[in-house]
Amino acid sequence: MASNAFRCSKCGLSFTKMRAVNSVRVIVTLFCVVILGLAFFIVADQISDPILPELPFINVNSVIAAFVVLVLVNVASFQTINAEKKKYQFQNNGALYCAACQIKVKDEEYHAHLKEEAAKAGWTAELKAMTENDATLRPIIQEWSLANGGGEPSRSAVAELVSAINLEKAGNYEAAAKIYEGHKLWTYAGKVRGKDRVQTVKHVTVDMNQLIEQIGTKGLAVPYRCHTCGASITIDKNSSVSGLKFCSYCGSAYNIEDMSKIVQEALS
Repeated sequence: MASNAFRCSKCGLSFTKMRAVNSVRVIVTLFCVVILGLAFFIVADQISDPILPELPFINVNSVIAAFVVLVLVNVASFQTINAEKKKYQFQNNGALYCAACQIKVKDEEYHAHLKEEAAKAGWTAELKAMTENDATLRPIIQEWSLANGGGEPSRSAVAELVSAINLEKAGNYEAAAKIYEGHKLWTYAGKVRGKDRVQTVKHVTVDMNQLIEQIGTKGLAVPYRCHTCGASITIDKNSSVSGLKFCSYCGSAYNIEDMSKIVQEALS
């Protein structure tokens, strides 16, 4: 055992009883190990030509006694030291504190707890003010609380949710959806992705209007085949975007993106 293991972790005060017991244990252990070591070498030496002198105190009785003392002293020492440690341990980190420092540490923990509670109360008040003044954030915080066991989101969590709102406003729907998913707000993630799909269809529709106008200007007629039933239609100046959504034969939805690519190739 290291000598610093028998000192107060805060002020460095030495725990005399534990140090004394450990010192006795070390001395007795060394003495017994020497006896047992000499006995081993003497026995090994006697197997061949003896070269070591005879030692009268090294015999069967002394070896047995050394072994018994070695075991008993170490067991008793560890029991005594562990019993002493329990007097000075009051935390789960294994640190030892003298009686005076235990009072100080408890006082520090108490004040730290008060500070933590004050900070928590301050954040609760701040969050309440934020949600009262932000109609967009308010339902998201309420949904977050329901999705996370009724708890209160941390400052960093709220910052991420505000970031998701801003990303949604900027049109970065996928990034916003991933943030919502990370906070178990599945409904909001789905709604945002729905906006992304609507936006994509809207852009494609605008493109098709422009493409139909260009077809009319150039007097072209572009054939298109339904991928489901194989029926053919002609895209010309008389076509409309609404009429190009579904196949009039099988009712399947046309792939607008593929259709726009075919028209663009015909115009190029």
